[in-house]
Amino acid sequence: MNKASCLLLSFILIQGCADKNSEFSGFFCNPENNTIDITVDSLKLECIRPIIPGCSYIGYSGIFENSLFFADALFSTLFQFDRNGEYINAVIRNGNGPHEIPVNRIEAYYVSNEGHHYFLDSSTNLFEFDKDFTLVNQILYYWGAKIQKGDLYEKTDSYTTSWGDNVNLIVHDGIMYTNIYGEADDFNITVPNYYKTARIIEPRDVKTGQPLPLLGRISPAVGYMTAFQNDFFEITDRGDFVVAYEADDLIYVYDSRYRLKYSFGQPGTNMNRDYKTLSVQSFREDLIQEQETRGRYTSLDIAGDYIFRTYVTGKPNNETRLQIYDQTTLIGDIQVPDGFKVLGYISPYYYSAFICDADRDIIELYRFQLLQ
Repeated sequence: MNKASCLLLSFILIQGCADKNSEFSGFFCNPENNTIDITVDSLKLECIRPIIPGCSYIGYSGIFENSLFFADALFSTLFQFDRNGEYINAVIRNGNGPHEIPVNRIEAYYVSNEGHHYFLDSSTNLFEFDKDFTLVNQILYYWGAKIQKGDLYEKTDSYTTSWGDNVNLIVHDGIMYTNIYGEADDFNITVPNYYKTARIIEPRDVKTGQPLPLLGRISPAVGYMTAFQNDFFEITDRGDFVVAYEADDLIYVYDSRYRLKYSFGQPGTNMNRDYKTLSVQSFREDLIQEQETRGRYTSLDIAGDYIFRTYVTGKPNNETRLQIYDQTTLIGDIQVPDGFKVLGYISPYYYSAFICDADRDIIELYRFQLLQ
């Protein structure tokens, strides 16, 4: 992903963050430098509808240099487009050759700053392709080493990778990071102590699969047994972690060793946040109803010199909106199309991820400029 190397370098390191509360002060704090200066009150969005031959309309987006990529999840194919959304080629296909990926379904996709393409399958096996789309490495993660010592919250066996809309795969400085959640019988969202101890990010060496100590915590803003337990994270070029949560108005910044630096963030506009406690007996029905009616934050992305966070307001309006932060200052909060998430930057445009509509056989993306 294209990220300015100077991003966040000019942030003032805030010493002695105000405690959010004593139990979580090591990982969360209240903001001390958190301002609003709305200089972007509208966006001129240019809609692009590329033609993709043989597309399943389920997949993941990537951006590198002057190219856009769509990893088709069901057909295990990587499609390449130019900066105008014109189709170039299917650069990686399903199969067992040097330019093919040997999986039936792609569950996560990421393209690094070096132009390497990474894919995860449903068994969390990793496949790495270089800039020329040649398979150069593959690691069978969960058939290899695990962290098995320590308490439940320290063991990799206690967690599963967060698939679906919450999948987060990043490769930085030789380490692969994915977001995780507890799924053990005695360590999951129904267990009160889970919220104080659970980790949210799993790192592994990208060449060997060697596991590293799990990172992060669940924000205290996440309520017990609510529908919105998900988190999102980005990693800056200098290695800082930028972390957001579905149910938390704040965004948290940690250094490369995951030590808390500061927080910032403003509440979304007109968000319906009347979350209910889910019932174990009717969990799925309650979950679906909450997700259809309540507001929540839906994505986090660093592109160019800005941080972008999207959210949905929930009923009655059910808008999708985009927040734009210049360092810790909110400079825009704008309504955008449903499903909109910022993908990255190819000068002079910011691009959204691909938005798929299988019912209408449409795939589209948007690009825009920030003119302050």
